[in-house]
Amino acid sequence: MGAKKRLSFFALLFLFSYLWAKENVDVAIKKAATDIVERCSAKSIIAIDDFESPSAKMTLYIRERLADSIFEQAPDIRIVTRERMDKVEKELRFQNSGVVSEKTIVSVAERLGACLIVFGWMEEFKSGYALVVRALDIKTGTYIFRKTYEFQYSQKSEQLLGMAPSYKKFAVSAILGLNKNSIQYVSPAFALCCDYCFHRKFSAGAKLIASADICEKENKVFSLETLAIARYYIASFNGESATGFFAEAQIGAIFLFVNSKTRRSLSAGACAGYRFAFNSLYFEPQLRFGYPYICGFGIAAGLRF
Repeated sequence: MGAKKRLSFFALLFLFSYLWAKENVDVAIKKAATDIVERCSAKSIIAIDDFESPSAKMTLYIRERLADSIFEQAPDIRIVTRERMDKVEKELRFQNSGVVSEKTIVSVAERLGACLIVFGWMEEFKSGYALVVRALDIKTGTYIFRKTYEFQYSQKSEQLLGMAPSYKKFAVSAILGLNKNSIQYVSPAFALCCDYCFHRKFSAGAKLIASADICEKENKVFSLETLAIARYYIASFNGESATGFFAEAQIGAIFLFVNSKTRRSLSAGACAGYRFAFNSLYFEPQLRFGYPYICGFGIAAGLRF
């Protein structure tokens, strides 16, 4: 296996390991649905009540997504919707507090022929959120299921909670890489970069890239690039703003120092990569193509504010 293939393999392995470990609200709901289905018999009738959360949008999302996941895994299980429960019993919720008594829930579910009532709430912690799920047996009035599912912050959860705009916008990083601006070999490069994200998918900033052709025997070749950059984040697996796959346009000037002579030229091209973010820290492997360096590869590490 060649060096490039090995590098691609380990990059993909790391990416999938990272994404697998990343819990989000959809993963938590799907796990809850699986646990509920395992405790139900075929053609059971389940009543799903609202899950209390900081926003009405999140409450609706958890309820409907849970119903969808249960139906996807077990189509024979019949689900009683919240709207149906409201029609049968108007007093299900108290007018001011919004609190539902378990006695009232059981009464309504029993009238609708349900054998199980599922309800719960969402809690916030410093490291993320927790989805608390309870399942109550209608006939015995006892819990057959009590479990808590923890998940991390994501762009989706923040949007559902109405807090999506609060993301880290300013970033600074250092980059180590290689540029193909050497005639026979590649040249090591070092760069500094800063950018500001004025939208959750768009950012603009500047780069300063220094490169030395240490393989050149007869000449001393050094280059310095000053670039303006504009970046668009295409997609992020965890949904977080200003992270994920990106495409970047670069334009500026390159100063070539060959022996005692200096020459200036246009520098333009494109860059693509993926930003992995760990709270304030981030790193990103990236590829660049353009003129006059032809191509380059680098890994950036930095901080977000």
